Amino acid sequence: MRLSSIIVSLLIVAAAYVYVSKREGTYVNVLTASFVMMIPAEYLLQMYYLLAVGDSNSVYAYVLSYGTFAAYTTAFALAYTWIRMPAIRLPFGGYEAGRSRLPAYLLLAAAICLYLPVLIKFRADIADPREIYRETRTGYGVYFFLSLTLAYLAFILLLFAKRVGKIELSMFFLLCIGFTWLQGSKGHMLGFVFILALHWVYVQHRRIRLFKFLIFTAAMALFGLMLFIVTTPDLILGGGLQGLAAYSDYTRNGMLVIDSGMGPFYGRLTLENQFYPRIPRVLDPGKPKDFGDLYLAEHFYPDQFVTNVGAPAFANGTWYADFGVMALPLQLVAGILSGMMLKMFMRSLQRYGSPGDFIMVLFACGVPLITLGSTFLLPESLLLAVIANALFCLRVRRRRPLPPGAESPPLLPAT
Repeated sequence: MRLSSIIVSLLIVAAAYVYVSKREGTYVNVLTASFVMMIPAEYLLQMYYLLAVGDSNSVYAYVLSYGTFAAYTTAFALAYTWIRMPAIRLPFGGYEAGRSRLPAYLLLAAAICLYLPVLIKFRADIADPREIYRETRTGYGVYFFLSLTLAYLAFILLLFAKRVGKIELSMFFLLCIGFTWLQGSKGHMLGFVFILALHWVYVQHRRIRLFKFLIFTAAMALFGLMLFIVTTPDLILGGGLQGLAAYSDYTRNGMLVIDSGMGPFYGRLTLENQFYPRIPRVLDPGKPKDFGDLYLAEHFYPDQFVTNVGAPAFANGTWYADFGVMALPLQLVAGILSGMMLKMFMRSLQRYGSPGDFIMVLFACGVPLITLGSTFLLPESLLLAVIANALFCLRVRRRRPLPPGAESPPLLPAT
């Protein structure tokens, strides 16, 4: 019954993906990022783990957990394709002036400078960025998240700039990937791939047919495996597929919350997830460490929580702890609202075509430029989109040299 729950949910999610692909006319679309991240971790690896190792979580937990995944994805896909939404015009949107490459390079330089103090402090671990990642889970959010946001923004502005050749774009892309590798996060590196793919489809209006999509999927699988080997070689070389299957633990952790009977907290953990991550610890040293998802980590994995080496994730565990079985219909509503939001931003991108509109499409697709866990950063993403549009409109004027023999205009007399 556990395996059947996974398979049925997988078929529903795959059907939703195919449906959106047919409606959009491309197999790389708004669901691709979540599909690439979700299918291996929450379905394929979990099926392997269940068959190879076994699982003590109840059948009820499996049905509720995978039913929630299927409900959200289906509601999201149907709302996006069926419901009509108006376009909104962001400030500075819809203008063609500017489009200089200079802001992109300045932003990437700023990202590197911002993260440099972390590299200097942990220079002994610079060859093992994953160790830096584990040692800096508290008190370094400004260095990590802000520098990553600047790097994402720089890459997007370069994609929208004029006269950017393939070689320049490739070198800039590799530079961004290398910078993000130093932060030790595999998912953040994949973000640049998703940005490039979605820009190709929704800004350059290219269409990816099924055969090319299969090639893209194989390339993403190879790229993902390479990221594991580069960042956590012991996991792959030492544990093999079973070690890799451990990355589906956050799905099992979510089911652990269901079986524990914890809560309901009636939204307390969800509200904490939205409030506390917005406050930098440097501004509030007394900010609690056991809020939202971290409350679950403290309860179920106290040793990892106390040692502060990276608390486990819990998938939809916060929803289960807050609302119990009502998490399923609430996720259904959340999927509808998220699909409507994406449709609105997509209409805006199609009408105005600004980098800010593209940033909001990325946010609604699950590729946010501000990566603060499960925090819903809509206001911050809108602000970032406006900033991107303003930088996009900057016109960099260069003073042209006078032709030979020409005289400079006379200076005005002093008054």
